[in-house]
Amino acid sequence: MTTVAIDIRGVSKVYNPGSNQAVQALDTVSLTINDNEFFTLLGPSGCGKTTLLRLIAGFEQVTGGEIMLFDEEIENLEPSQRPVNTVFQHYALFPHMTVAQNVAFGLERLKKPQAEIDATVERVLSLVKMKELGDRRPNQLSGGQQQRVALARALAPSPKVLLLDEPLSALDLKLRQNMREELKQLQRETGITFVFVTHDQEEALAMSDRIAVMSNGEVQQIGAPTDIYEHPVNRFVADFIGDTNFLDGEITSVNDDLVTCRVGSESLFEAANSGNHSVGDQVTLFLRPEKITLSAAGDASRQGRVANIVYLGNQAAYTVDMGDGIELTAQARPREDGNLPFATNDTISVDYSARALRVLAK
Repeated sequence: MTTVAIDIRGVSKVYNPGSNQAVQALDTVSLTINDNEFFTLLGPSGCGKTTLLRLIAGFEQVTGGEIMLFDEEIENLEPSQRPVNTVFQHYALFPHMTVAQNVAFGLERLKKPQAEIDATVERVLSLVKMKELGDRRPNQLSGGQQQRVALARALAPSPKVLLLDEPLSALDLKLRQNMREELKQLQRETGITFVFVTHDQEEALAMSDRIAVMSNGEVQQIGAPTDIYEHPVNRFVADFIGDTNFLDGEITSVNDDLVTCRVGSESLFEAANSGNHSVGDQVTLFLRPEKITLSAAGDASRQGRVANIVYLGNQAAYTVDMGDGIELTAQARPREDGNLPFATNDTISVDYSARALRVLAK
């Protein structure tokens, strides 16, 4: 049976309530986060994800609703009384303390026995691969090493929940990618519930067991990374997660699990039906660029002209003018000799499965 770690029930947060400067940061948000889960709050800046994290931590108070932590209401508990710890974007390490002293600080505040503190510091520093650097000070560490110390300090008191507020954003790309894997491995090894906040959809897809996509203080969709990516519930989610082609059209026929849509003045597209749609419905279709196959012009039913190319190293993004005011973005890898397979203004064939082109549910 799954244990619920955090139960957020109709939570709202309004800053400056009752004034002309009132801001609705969260609007009746409800979601559950399971114990031993890597759960990500994903969305653009200002969507409310950090506010929600701060409410869980106790740094802000809810305007309405309630937050339950392992079936206990925590609204009246001070941050220090909640069995959670937070790792911030800026690691806030004490510069005058060594790595080991930074990690021990919270345990000392809890008045743990010295032998227990020493054993815990050694254990968590080993866990984050920093055991050999315990005598160094923060200014002698790289950004990635400082982040590991911040993680070790947060893990040392054995919190039930670890809150992570964009902890990778200050790192360069390669280190950020490495730390994704380490964070996920750390979560597995400790069994602690991780709640991770990010605006980076690639981070969310790579690490999460489940993702809550947020916009304008509301949860748009909750699901596993594959569900969010392959079956977005609306245009915002489809657009925010990965690259997407959108086609607005009208359904002209419905046949079992497929529909035919008119896009532009006369172009017809067959697509997977994601809901109860009828002839005449105005809908949005979406098609991921990697689901499209480009080839030399031949007998394919769809052909287009290469309007633009963006070279990305291991692949190139092609914008293809399909006529009738329709453009599609697709991907193709360079040839073995490194040259791109198509050039601007080439006429090429464009193929995809009808089931890869989908009607958004709403």
